[in-house]
Amino acid sequence: MTSTRKKKALSKLSTTRRELASGGFPHASYLKTVLKPNFEHSVRHFFQPLIEINRAHAIMLARCGIIPAPHGVRILEALQQISRQQERLLSYRYRGVEEDLFFHVERHLETLCGSEVAGHLSVARSRNDIDITLYRMVLRTELLQASIQVSSLQNLLLELSSRHLDTLFPVVTHTQLAQPTTLAHYLMAAVEFLQRDLDRFFHAYQTVNQSPLGACVATTTGFPIERKLLAELLGFSSVLENAYGCIASVDYLIESASAVSTLMINLGRFIQDLLDWSSQDSQLICLADGFVQCSSIMPQKRNPVALEHLRVLASCAMGQCQAVALGLHNTPFGDIVDAEDDIQPVVRNAFDYASRVLELLTQVLASMTIDRERALARCQSSGITLTELADWLVREHQLPFRTAHSIVSRVANRLRQRPSRRKGELWAEAVSKLTARFSRDTTGGAIRIPPKLVSRILDPARFVGARKVFGGPAPETVRRSIRRHLKWNADRRRWLDGQEAALRHYPQNLAKLGG
Repeated sequence: MTSTRKKKALSKLSTTRRELASGGFPHASYLKTVLKPNFEHSVRHFFQPLIEINRAHAIMLARCGIIPAPHGVRILEALQQISRQQERLLSYRYRGVEEDLFFHVERHLETLCGSEVAGHLSVARSRNDIDITLYRMVLRTELLQASIQVSSLQNLLLELSSRHLDTLFPVVTHTQLAQPTTLAHYLMAAVEFLQRDLDRFFHAYQTVNQSPLGACVATTTGFPIERKLLAELLGFSSVLENAYGCIASVDYLIESASAVSTLMINLGRFIQDLLDWSSQDSQLICLADGFVQCSSIMPQKRNPVALEHLRVLASCAMGQCQAVALGLHNTPFGDIVDAEDDIQPVVRNAFDYASRVLELLTQVLASMTIDRERALARCQSSGITLTELADWLVREHQLPFRTAHSIVSRVANRLRQRPSRRKGELWAEAVSKLTARFSRDTTGGAIRIPPKLVSRILDPARFVGARKVFGGPAPETVRRSIRRHLKWNADRRRWLDGQEAALRHYPQNLAKLGG
């Protein structure tokens, strides 16, 4: 280390020791690592909600006769001026003059209308209930926006399903070709998990959209405030009752993070299938040019990188959700900073990653193409309709299914040893002969099936069409399912649009009352 660097290091150490000795708040390292990042995050995300909370509180105090009406008017006029200062605050260099955004706004309020008037706004409230209210106001908007994105993705999948009712597609189990279905049937499975995800977001929204304002520290106040009025002014659907629980509970955060996490797990598995289908081995789907990249050295490459980005973005969202749970695990059931400013950026990140996943995935799906012929070829290969042959033996010859399964399993094993017989007439003829042989070995009587009938039995379209049971892949069955889910999606979207309108309008009403 050079002499100059040593001097700088000693000087910094000396400064740190002086700060520690003086006991002044905030310490430079506390300001740098905690207060400054939290202040900047609060300005970006909580400034307008804080102004709205102040307005609602001033209106409520004046209406309840707790503060003089003229003081309420002056406070509201000052808040109107402060509300225009967010852009200035975004470039404000935080130095720790005030501990947080709450005190920063309070100081400006005092500057504009005097401490004698501004001080009245602090009656019957605490930073505790204000902070929790801020968090809930921002979180409910994030839940609503995520729900709208999920609804849009679900609607797109319903449209794709309607176009692919007859598109035969292979089912894969344990990485092996299993049975034929349709692309619509597969996509409707995704529609259904998105419906459950929307239900989870709906319940999380209901939990979050309850007002804790008026709980104060944790025991309310001796002043005759109207908590219901505060909730109505701020667009909450109800009042969260127990004041201690208002401040101490963190399940609203956990429920919201859990909804995001479950959605990301569901979509991550779906994305993995899309990646498999877009591989050179499968080539069942083709991504639009805007979502693939060429290699820097291999000109023939067409890498489906959008799907890889989607996979890691979904994983990052999950990681943030887990961080929320871990940050709150084993904390005391009371007022504690673990559940406050430090964890809020983690919640924002979780929803940000999830939003990026939903937006990108929707566009990828809307523009991809399906290779129907290749998918059909997969459904005609590897004997993936042989289940139907076993079913036919049960229906037509009253064999126990386990006996039929044994016969067809031996047929399949022998065919695997003879690749040349896997197509067309040779395939049907081989199946016919082997079925007769192994049924005689198993039951004592040969069951002879003409090759043409074998071809009909093993036809993948017939296989799918025969499965008309509720939830099955037969086109008419899936069509009915699509109709039901379109109605459900439309009903839920109307509710979401109504909530979005409510959250858009309450600030306007509040501003009018505050004017």
